[in-house]
Amino acid sequence: MKAKLILSALALLSTGSFTYAQQQVNVLQVPGVNQYAKIDTAGTSVLPSGRYITPAGKTIRITHDPFGLSISPDGKKAVTLHNGVFTLIDIATMNATRVPGYGKKIISPLPNGSFLGVAFSPDSKMLYLSGGDNGAVIVFDTDKFIKTDSLSLNGAIGGKDYDDSFTSDLVLNADKNELLVLDRGNFRMVRVNLGTKKLTASIDVGRQPFGLALSPDKKIAFVANVGMYSYPLIAGATPKNADSIMISRHPYGDNTKESREGTIVEGRKIPGVGSPSSPEAMSVFTIDLATNTVISKFKTGHQVGQMLEDAEVTGGASPNSIAVGNQYAYVTNATNDNITIIDYKNHKLLGDIPIKVDSRIDKFRGLLPFGICLSKDEKTLYVALLGFNAVAVIDVPTKTTKGLIPTGWGTSRVKLSADESELYITSCRGYGAGPNGGFGFVAPPQGTYIGDIQLGTFQKVPMPDQDQLAVYTRQVLANTFVSTSVPAATNNPLPVLPGTSATPIKYIVYITKENRTYDEVFGQLKNANGDSTLARFGVHCEYTLPDALRVQFPNLNVSPNHIKVANQFAFADNYYCDSDASIHGHHWMMGVIPNEWVEANSNVSKTAKLFSKAPGRRFPGSTGSMDPEDYAETGGLWEALERKHVDFYNFGEANETAHVREDWEDTATGAAHIVMVPMQKALFTRTSHNYAGFNTNIPDQFRVEQFKTEFTKMWIRGKKKMPSLITMQVPNDHGADIRPKDGYPYRQSYMADNDLAVGRMLDFLSHTKYWKNMLVIITEDDPQGGVDHLDAHRSILMLAGPYVKKGYVSHTHANFGSILKTIYNILDVPYVNQYDVTGSLLQDFFTNKPDFTPYTFINSDTRIFDTKKAMARYSKNTNWRKIKKSIEMDDEDREREDHYKQQKGKKTSGTIVN
Repeated sequence: MKAKLILSALALLSTGSFTYAQQQVNVLQVPGVNQYAKIDTAGTSVLPSGRYITPAGKTIRITHDPFGLSISPDGKKAVTLHNGVFTLIDIATMNATRVPGYGKKIISPLPNGSFLGVAFSPDSKMLYLSGGDNGAVIVFDTDKFIKTDSLSLNGAIGGKDYDDSFTSDLVLNADKNELLVLDRGNFRMVRVNLGTKKLTASIDVGRQPFGLALSPDKKIAFVANVGMYSYPLIAGATPKNADSIMISRHPYGDNTKESREGTIVEGRKIPGVGSPSSPEAMSVFTIDLATNTVISKFKTGHQVGQMLEDAEVTGGASPNSIAVGNQYAYVTNATNDNITIIDYKNHKLLGDIPIKVDSRIDKFRGLLPFGICLSKDEKTLYVALLGFNAVAVIDVPTKTTKGLIPTGWGTSRVKLSADESELYITSCRGYGAGPNGGFGFVAPPQGTYIGDIQLGTFQKVPMPDQDQLAVYTRQVLANTFVSTSVPAATNNPLPVLPGTSATPIKYIVYITKENRTYDEVFGQLKNANGDSTLARFGVHCEYTLPDALRVQFPNLNVSPNHIKVANQFAFADNYYCDSDASIHGHHWMMGVIPNEWVEANSNVSKTAKLFSKAPGRRFPGSTGSMDPEDYAETGGLWEALERKHVDFYNFGEANETAHVREDWEDTATGAAHIVMVPMQKALFTRTSHNYAGFNTNIPDQFRVEQFKTEFTKMWIRGKKKMPSLITMQVPNDHGADIRPKDGYPYRQSYMADNDLAVGRMLDFLSHTKYWKNMLVIITEDDPQGGVDHLDAHRSILMLAGPYVKKGYVSHTHANFGSILKTIYNILDVPYVNQYDVTGSLLQDFFTNKPDFTPYTFINSDTRIFDTKKAMARYSKNTNWRKIKKSIEMDDEDREREDHYKQQKGKKTSGTIVN
C-alpha cells in the first residue's frame, strides 16, 4: 500500500512540475509563512495572503479599487476612476486630488457611482467619466473642478427606445469629436456626438460588455464581453405575481440539457439560458464604424467543454481588455492566464500567448490578466496581473514573458507614457488594509470599514532595461512563494502534498460563517496575539459595553462555544480572509479566485430592475454563490473533487444569487429565486434542498435541526457512508437589525445564536461513528463586519478532531489557500490554482496521537439569546410575508453604514452596541 502511495505521489509530482529525489519533494508556500500581516510602505509589506508587496518605482496611495485609468494627452496628468470617486494625479510631483475630497469641499460629480470608463479631452482639460448606474457620461472640468454636463444614454435611436442604461467603459474618438460608450444594461455600444450631445448610433454587442478599444485608424471598435448568459425570469412572472411564483433553489446545473433548453421546477416553467458557446457569451466583437455593424464575433481563449490535459474547461475565458495595433488586437483572458491574438483585418484568430512566470506554478491558474497596453513598435505588451501583483512584460514576436514588474495588491491597469520612458500602474488594494481598531489606532480620513481603509495605489515606474527587469522578476517570484525540500513520507496526519503519505483522516466537515474578525471573538485568548478591548463577542465581555448597558450584563458570555472549541482543540491567531466582503469570500472559500468581473462588479453601485427591458439590469452579482461569469477555468473545489471521484455534499453554500428573496418562509433553502441562474454542475446534484443558506431571519438553531435530520437519515440510518467532504454554512454571526420579539434583542444575539449552533454541530459530529476519522474546519467567509488591531482581514480559524492538537495556538500564516491545501492534501486531490499550491502547510495543527474525546456544547446566555423564543415562531400560524425581510448578505453599502453606526457610543475601540 505504501509503495502504491509513493508511486501515486511520483506521478502527481511529475505532472505538477515538482521535483522528486530520494523521497524528497519540493513544497511551495507563501514567503510570509511565519509572519503576521503588516504594511511597510518603505520596505516589505506582508499581505493577508502571506505574499509580499514591494512596488517598483514611486508609489502613492489613492482610494480603493481604481478600475479606470487614463493619461492626459499632454502627459502631465493621470486620472483613476473608482466607484463614485476619481483621483486626479500630477504625474511629475505625484500629488493626488480626490474628487470628492474627504472634507467634502469638492462635490462629487458621481453620486450614483461609476464604472470603468474614463477619458481626457484632447486639450487635457475635460474628463469624460462613466456614470455607471445612472446610464450617463459625466463631463468634468479639471481646471474649475466642476461638473459641466451629463450625457444620458437613454432615449430613442434607430427606431427603438432605450431605458435603464448602465454606463461601462468608454473611449474618445477625437477625429469624430465623439465618445464610444458601452451600455452594460442594454448590451450595446453607443456613439455620442460631443458637438450636438446626441446619440448617433446604437450597436448591439454581446453580454455584459466590459472592455472597449479603438483601432489606430479609428475605423474599427472592439468590445470585450464578459457576460455568459442573459438571465431570464420564471415564465409568466410579473411584478404582481413575482412573490408567489418563486422557486426555492437554483433551477439547473450549468451547461446541462435543462440549462440550455429549459425545464420544470416546483411546477414552474423555467426558461433555459442557452449554450455557453453562444457568440454573445464571453467574446470579442469588432464593429465597423463606417456602417455601425458588427463584422466579427470572436470566441477567445479556452472554451467550455474543451479538455485541458485531464480536466474539462468549465469556466469561460472572461475576455476583458484589449490593446490594438495596426493589424492585430490582443485580448486578456483572465480565466485562462493568456492573451488571444486577433488578426482583425483578416477576421482570424491567431492563437494565444500563454503568460508564463515560473515552471513550478505555470500549470496552475491565478495570474488573472486584466489591463493591457501595447508599445508603439507593437513588439511588447504590458499586462496587469490582477492575481499576481505584477505587470507582465510580453515579447510579442516570440510569444514569451520577458519579465515581471512588482506592483501593489491586485494590479488592475497599466499605461505607457507617450515617450515610453515610464509605466503607470494601478492596483486595487495597494499595500493592504492594516489595523482598523485597537489601542493607539487613529482612524484615517477615509474611515475604518475594510472597504474604505484599504487604499489602492498608483505607481510611476521608469522603463526597466533588461538587467533591471531581471531583478524585478526575481523580486516578484520571491514575493509570491518559497520552495522547501521536505521528506515525502511523514507520520503527520496532514500529508505534505496530495498522495505523498497515508492519513487517518477520512472525513472533513468545512463549516463557514459570516463577517467576523479575530479580535472581536478571540481577542481575550491567552498565548495569542489579540486585543481584549475589542472582544465584544467574547466571554465576560460586558466591559466592552457602554456604561448604560454594562450593569445589566455582569459576566456576559456571547461566544462560550467558540472559546471552548479554541481551547479544547486548536485555533490560529495568524489567519486572514483573502476577501473583503461576501462576494469575494464565497469564491475564495470554494477554491475560485475572484476574477476582474467579480472584483469590478462587487465594487460598483448598481440597481436591479428585474422587469426592465434592459437584460443587463438582471445583472449577475453573486453573493453566496458563484455565477457562470465567475467560474474558474477548470472550476474550484467542487470540480476538483468530482474529477478525482471524491464524494462530497453541501449544506447551505451556493444557493444565493443577486436577486433572491430571503424571508422567514424560505426555510427550505433560505432563499426563493425569481431570476434563473445556473448552479455549478458538479455541485447541483450534491447539495441539500432542505437546508437554509444565508438568511438571518432563520435562526442558526433551525439549521442545526435541518442538518442533524438530514445527516442522520442519509449517513447514520441510511445505507451510504458519510461523504469525504461536507460543506456547511451557519451565517448568523453576520448580524442583522435587532428583533426582540424573535429572540434577538441585541446585535450580540445573532453571534450568540451562531455560537450555540457551532457548538451543537460539533457536539453532534463528535458523537457520530465518523468522529474517529474526522477533521472539522471552522472559518469565516470575510471579516467586513468587524475590527482588528493587527489587520482588518484577520479572522477566525479553528480546527477540531481527534488528530488536532489539544489546546494549541498556531502562529503559522494561514488563509483560504491554506485551508484548501489542507483539504486537497488529506483527500489526495490535485491542486487547482496558484493559491492552493503556494498556501502555507498547516502541519503544526496536527498530531499522530489521537484523542477521541467528543465535544459537549455550552448553552447560550439567555439574557441575550433565548433559543426557545427564537424557535417559537415555527410552532405558530404566522403570516410569513408580513415579517420583515432579512438584510442582504453582500450589500456593502449596508455593511459600511452598519459598521460606522456601531462605532457610535462605543466604550472602547471597536465596541458595537445598540
